[in-house]
Amino acid sequence: MLTDMHLHLQDIPDIHMCKSVLALAQDMRVGRFVCNGTRPEDWPAVEKFAAEDRRVVPFFGVHPWYADKLSADWYVTLEGFLKRNPDAGVGEVGLDKARNIDLARQTEVFHRQLEIAGRLARPLAIHCVRAWSNLLNVLKRSLPAKTRFMIHSYQGSPQGLKDLLNLGAYISFSWKSLERHTEESIALMRSVPLDRLLLETDFPYTEPGRIGADAHDEKYYETLQGVYDLAERAKGVDVEALEKAVWANGTAFLSGAPAR
Repeated sequence: MLTDMHLHLQDIPDIHMCKSVLALAQDMRVGRFVCNGTRPEDWPAVEKFAAEDRRVVPFFGVHPWYADKLSADWYVTLEGFLKRNPDAGVGEVGLDKARNIDLARQTEVFHRQLEIAGRLARPLAIHCVRAWSNLLNVLKRSLPAKTRFMIHSYQGSPQGLKDLLNLGAYISFSWKSLERHTEESIALMRSVPLDRLLLETDFPYTEPGRIGADAHDEKYYETLQGVYDLAERAKGVDVEALEKAVWANGTAFLSGAPAR
C-alpha cells in the first residue's frame, strides 16, 4: 500500500479532478493522503476533504509565504481546527528565504506553531528553502520535547541532513526534489535510514513554486509511482519492503506509535 505524505488537495484547480484522484486511490493502491493547509483561508477545505474521506489526514498550518498576511488571532483559529480534528497535524510550516517576506516575522509565526504542536502533541510538516541554518537553530533551541517532525521535499546539504536526523527528523522526498539533481539527490536519499524515510508528491506543485500545468489524476499517480521507483533504486530494497517501511514510518510519524 502506498502513502503520500505531503500534498495539497485543496489546490488542485479542478475539483472534479481532485475527486478523481481520490476515486482512483483503491485501484492505484494508495491508502493515505496527508493533506497540508498553508493559510487560514484553506483550512476549511482541508478539513472537509478529511471529513469526507478517511484516507485523508489533515494538517493545518501557516506556510512561510503567508506569514505576513495573518489576522491578530490566527493562532486561536489554528488551535480550534486542531482541537476539532484530534488526528490532525501542524503543517505546512517553516522558513523560506526565497520569497521577499520578513524572516523575523516568518520565525515568529514558526515559533508559535512549534509551541502549539508541542502543547497539543501533534506532528509537524516543515518546509525550508535557503534557510537551513536558521531552521536548525530554531529547532535546536525551540522544538518541544518528543515532538515528531518531518522535513518535506528535502533539498538541503548532506551535513544538514545529518543534523536533522540527529534531531529526530523524518525526511521526505518528492519527485520534484529528486529530479533536479538526480544523482546528488539519490545519494541524499541513500543516506537516510530506511526507518526515517518518507515519500510524497507535493501535488499539484509539480513545478518549482507553482502548480503544474498538467495537474490531473494521471499525472498525480505517475508522480507518486515515480518517487517510489527512485526510492527503490536508492535504497536497494525490493518494492514490497519499501512500501511496508514507508507506510510504517508514516504511521509512526502521524501517531507516535509503530505500525502493527
